[in-house]
Amino acid sequence: MTATIQLNNGIEIPREGLGTYQLKDLTECKRVVLDALENGYRLIDTAQVYHNEAAVGAAIRESAVAREQVFVTTKVWLPFYGGQATIDAVKRSLSRMGLDYLDLVLLHEPYGDYYGAYRALERLQQEGLVRAIGVSNFDASQLLDLSHHAEIPPAVNQVELNVYQQQVPLRRFQRANQIALEAWAPLGEVQEPILREPLVHQLATKYHKTPGQILLRFLTQQGAIVIPKAAQHQHLMDNIRIWDFTMTPGELGMLAKLDKGRWLSPDRRALTTTQHYMDLIDQTKNQQRRL
Repeated sequence: MTATIQLNNGIEIPREGLGTYQLKDLTECKRVVLDALENGYRLIDTAQVYHNEAAVGAAIRESAVAREQVFVTTKVWLPFYGGQATIDAVKRSLSRMGLDYLDLVLLHEPYGDYYGAYRALERLQQEGLVRAIGVSNFDASQLLDLSHHAEIPPAVNQVELNVYQQQVPLRRFQRANQIALEAWAPLGEVQEPILREPLVHQLATKYHKTPGQILLRFLTQQGAIVIPKAAQHQHLMDNIRIWDFTMTPGELGMLAKLDKGRWLSPDRRALTTTQHYMDLIDQTKNQQRRL
């Protein structure tokens, strides 16, 4: 069982969970979520665009773990931003998952009508369908701007965060403003040299841990929540066994020097990335109009 931290609205969130991105096979997804819950995971992260909410929900309902002990997160996809569209999209997520409420709902990307979408999330929280709300992939300036237009401050910002992309200014901003930082891709990509870094291997040998465990513990010691994806049982077990050791400040400092400021995903500050997502919104809305 992992530790928890308190969000800015007072509710507790586990400091480690299971990310379900790319678990596209619904049978496999359900199996993995059930395995995770059986072995101590209490935070499950999904999204509308992952197309696996139904499998995640089925696993949660079938698990022997009580619903109130599981922290369930989903994310609203871009075409469903704005007012009633966002409310309807979240209610469809609830229906797909077969759940009465969600613990956390995030806006998946900082494009389109995210002001209107966030106001809709505020309404859903006020109505009790959602316990906490936040965003994903927002930078500090976008967070600051949104916070000034919000009645309920974001509880979480979920971003790419790993030893190669440490997001130091964003981490400082979120810490100062009591917005929890949640890390996706905490282990980088499967073939990334991040897992072959000599320093990471030295620390793994010292602490009798795997390189992945060192990388996850580095982030949690920085205060981040981590949601690594795992499909194999052994990886699930390895990922959650990071709470029985603590690296020294000196070791954390050495790992901090591995920061390359390098994005594994498209740089969301780039104009080409923004244009791609705005085109995606327009294409999807045009398809919906033709239906």
